[in-house]
Amino acid sequence: MCDSNMQMIVGIVVTLFNAIKFAIPIVLIILCTIDIFKIIVSKKEDEIKKLRKDVMMKIVYAVLIYLIPFLIPFILNIVNGLVPMDYDASWKECWDYVSESKKN
Repeated sequence: MCDSNMQMIVGIVVTLFNAIKFAIPIVLIILCTIDIFKIIVSKKEDEIKKLRKDVMMKIVYAVLIYLIPFLIPFILNIVNGLVPMDYDASWKECWDYVSESKKN
């Protein structure tokens, strides 16, 4: 498949993607909860509108950030299908191997 150096690098990237996939949405959910509490406590209409917009944007950001690790391989496969290139696909085999071994 791939040598130990490549497995180590891919393992770090996979671990980083997994951390991003779970940590950042959790942080954004906590921030949204704080903003929602501010909305409940606030009496000013313009502040409520601003906070509501901020909460919606944070929810969109959380969803997008959560989807990044799924979208990157998907997009790379689509681009490779549209523009076939002669390249060494061992990185993808190594990525799949390391990703699968991290699940177990």
